[in-house]
Amino acid sequence: MNITHKLIFTIALTLAAAPSLTGTAGAQPVESLRRAIAITDATMKTSFTGNDMRMYDTYNTATHQGSGVADVWPYTAALEAHCSVLEALEALKEKAPDLYNENHDRFVTRLRQLYDNLEYYAGSYQLNSYAHVARWTIYGVHRGGSKGTAAVTGIENVYDDQMWICRELVRAYRLTGYDAYLKTAEKLANYCIEGWDCCLDPDGNEYGGISWGPGYNSKHSCSNGPLIQPLVWLADIYRADDEAEDLRHYYIEPDGTRTSVMRRHSDQYMEFARKIYAWQKEKLLDPSRGVYFDMCGAVSGDIKYVKVGRFNYRDHVDLHGANGTAYTYNTGTMLAGAAELYRVTGDEAYHTDLNDLCRNSLQRFSTRQRVNGRIFRTWPTDPEATSGFNTWFDDVLMRAYVDAYPYNDTNSSTDALNSFLEDLDYAWDNFRRDDLLPIHLVKGWDNGDVTKGFHQLAFASEYAMLAIWQATQPEPEPDAIGSIHGSRDPYDAGSHTFYALSGAPSQPPFHRGIYIIGGRKVMVK
Repeated sequence: MNITHKLIFTIALTLAAAPSLTGTAGAQPVESLRRAIAITDATMKTSFTGNDMRMYDTYNTATHQGSGVADVWPYTAALEAHCSVLEALEALKEKAPDLYNENHDRFVTRLRQLYDNLEYYAGSYQLNSYAHVARWTIYGVHRGGSKGTAAVTGIENVYDDQMWICRELVRAYRLTGYDAYLKTAEKLANYCIEGWDCCLDPDGNEYGGISWGPGYNSKHSCSNGPLIQPLVWLADIYRADDEAEDLRHYYIEPDGTRTSVMRRHSDQYMEFARKIYAWQKEKLLDPSRGVYFDMCGAVSGDIKYVKVGRFNYRDHVDLHGANGTAYTYNTGTMLAGAAELYRVTGDEAYHTDLNDLCRNSLQRFSTRQRVNGRIFRTWPTDPEATSGFNTWFDDVLMRAYVDAYPYNDTNSSTDALNSFLEDLDYAWDNFRRDDLLPIHLVKGWDNGDVTKGFHQLAFASEYAMLAIWQATQPEPEPDAIGSIHGSRDPYDAGSHTFYALSGAPSQPPFHRGIYIIGGRKVMVK
């Protein structure tokens, strides 16, 4: 093997910390977790202010000033990042006990503080839904002046916000055992289920689907798919041999009568996880590309009601066909849903969907970019940090690849996760500013100095979930591993060509990671 100058190739017979073809292991997941912690801490310092944890909408990395007030959706990303870090700390506790001891309790404490101050987005109102009239306390789009006073009527609350919060609070409960998280998560799940269109079509079947919010008739991928995963988790929590039937379910009889029945929580949540998944697959999957459309628009924007007995109930409004941009997160929620449903049911239909979605999303959403002589696989990015949400959308898809990985029969999830890790690492090594990253991970701060805490928290969550994934990888075959120590400078490789795991030829300078040379796996340290 003819590799000279600054490049030294050493066959390592025992490399417990070396990566395998399916991912990375050993010391590298700990470093990913360290970076997740650093980004989270930096974001909490720069994008949050005061004891009430008011979140800025944007932060200027040059002037070190925050501005605006974030909506509840970006605030939820702080819950997500803290849950992801805590999950990774638990997963890597044996590998990095000092890191666990230094950070676990303070992340638990700060998560509780975030939850307590989430109440600035809370408000109460009466919802006249399809089969039930009740008063609810949920979360509005905008932050209120004091706890519990946020506007939540009409278009001031949307179901997807409740779903994202529900998801993170179920995670928070599983990580800490704090009952308030579970109670709030269940309340939000029940509220979203109330948004299910249970009106009956001429054949006696429910129209199905959940509108974007109580003030909308359109039905979106983002107001259906995000609920599937937390519903399965809630079913897991409540399922027991002696589980009582103490959850009331409301529905419509064929004669239009609104009625109810008592059900077990686990039955209710699993049934709706399946129903929502089936509805979205039928209505919003793009059969030509194998990923998900954004929405089905309504033929009318007017909310309709029908009077039955003493109450006015919401009535069905017909929809147009599926349309809109295929965003990464809408496919991500269905991929995560397929993974959870397959895990619990063993239904091969979900397994098939999972494999298809891994393959199709990788092909549809990732692109090749050459930067400084290196080929990267990159994901959708907005022109500038203030013009969109693709950074967080990609986070949703990435964490779905982590969920799908144990069941994915192809290399699609592995290739995707390796690319996310490579892009993040490149940005960290080359463009980091006070532990914050640009949204253009492989190009840097070419779009200006402004960032959003929303995006930074997405990066933190990605790094934490990647650490968990890295730590699950199998140990490599010791006689098939090589290690390149030191240089990332140009080299004389003789007749050998380096290939990245994706199969693309690679050229120096080399980033830390794994390559193929002369038929062997090689790690650049």
